[in-house]
Amino acid sequence: MTVKEFYDATGGGYGEMFAKFPSDAIITKFLNIFKRDKSFEGLTAKLEEGDAEGAFHEAHTLKGVILNLNLQGLKDPVCNIVEELRAGNLASAKEMYPQVKEAYEITVKALNELLP
Repeated sequence: MTVKEFYDATGGGYGEMFAKFPSDAIITKFLNIFKRDKSFEGLTAKLEEGDAEGAFHEAHTLKGVILNLNLQGLKDPVCNIVEELRAGNLASAKEMYPQVKEAYEITVKALNELLP
């Protein structure tokens, strides 16, 4: 899988990323950051614990990584859950979580094809 194919499979964002870093090797280097990032696991744990503040922190961190890497398929679900958690709406955030999880799993699957 090429870097462009990765972005196509996960909702787009390659053009914006390539404009910032006009080298697939550099983009791949930054995508490795996402592969090592543990904020999704932290978000999952904090939601299970019922810790809205902790979940907000983890979701906000995940949002930053996603936006910096132009991972468009994750952008809306994660941004939406961040706003619910910012407002203290834990129940609503838990309802939104399956959308985040699905988009995250699609991204990780494609990332594992790109970066075995």
